[in-house]
Amino acid sequence: MHVFSRSTHAVRAPSRRPLGFVVLAVLLAALIPLALFGLSDDGGTANLVSWTLPLVRVLVHLTSLVTIAVLCVGVLLPTDDDRTDDGGSEYLASLAVRLGRRGSMAGLAAVVVCGVFLLWTYFEVLGKGPLQGAGFEDFGTFLDQLASGRALIAQIGFLLASAVMAWFARTSTALKMALFLAVAGTTTLALGGHAASESGHGVAMFSMTGHIGAASLWVGGLAGLGWLALTVPEALHAAARRFSRLALICAAVVTVSGVVSAVVRVPELTALPGSLYGLVLLLKVITLVALIGFGVLHRRRLLEGSSFSRVDFARLAGGELVVMGVAYGLAVALVGLEPPVLV
Repeated sequence: MHVFSRSTHAVRAPSRRPLGFVVLAVLLAALIPLALFGLSDDGGTANLVSWTLPLVRVLVHLTSLVTIAVLCVGVLLPTDDDRTDDGGSEYLASLAVRLGRRGSMAGLAAVVVCGVFLLWTYFEVLGKGPLQGAGFEDFGTFLDQLASGRALIAQIGFLLASAVMAWFARTSTALKMALFLAVAGTTTLALGGHAASESGHGVAMFSMTGHIGAASLWVGGLAGLGWLALTVPEALHAAARRFSRLALICAAVVTVSGVVSAVVRVPELTALPGSLYGLVLLLKVITLVALIGFGVLHRRRLLEGSSFSRVDFARLAGGELVVMGVAYGLAVALVGLEPPVLV
């Protein structure tokens, strides 16, 4: 048995309270607007939907990211090398099994929030709520005509499948599949975003799917390691070493797919130099390349050393998060800018 696996079994399990509070908070944040919606008067229904729609959208991203973070940590933990199933897949250590259960709870919370967001989007498109006469007879037409509605249905399906698989996962293969399904759920956003209507539709969809999936796994894994550093620091070093390879792959995919997505939006590449769009695109590429370079240097210095503490990890993760924030801000700006055209 792997040396770390023994210690993993012996490590005191982190309290269920933090994750329980997170899930409860998410559910309350999603369900309270729904309750208010039912109690509101005719004049306030449409306003309530409009006011709370951005909040529910944020909760969709947050709950999906929490699901990925918890499942990713479970996958990163060393397995029980002495036990394998008939297919040769290694059994999970007890801590990873518990993380699978908690990832399942987070996934179910994400399903609820996605369901609320789907209803909110439907009522927003109609411009009225059920108290104003809105029914569900137009729901099929709504899904047929609005790509974002179909994307949410797909995301709910992926998250629900991930939650079920994570709850029953006992081997590394099963937990990896649950993580894959959760990440796949986030990539459905490409179906209802800018990529769905861009020129070069196929390339745009493919690159944006890879971009969203890799970014979700990268950020979610880093957030999960932060949680591990606070709750089970004994497991941090081994998990961080495994994540380092995954993070570099994700960073490379995010960089390449982001550039491809941006270039697809530009009718004439010769219009990029001298334009604000071209400058932001260049800064984004530089930021992501720098992030990859810093990640390689930091991990070689810290992860290959004999000592690795929470302080070391805080330095590493803090630097990455700062650069990620810059890259994210540039990405948001890039989406909002109009691509340059030759006059």
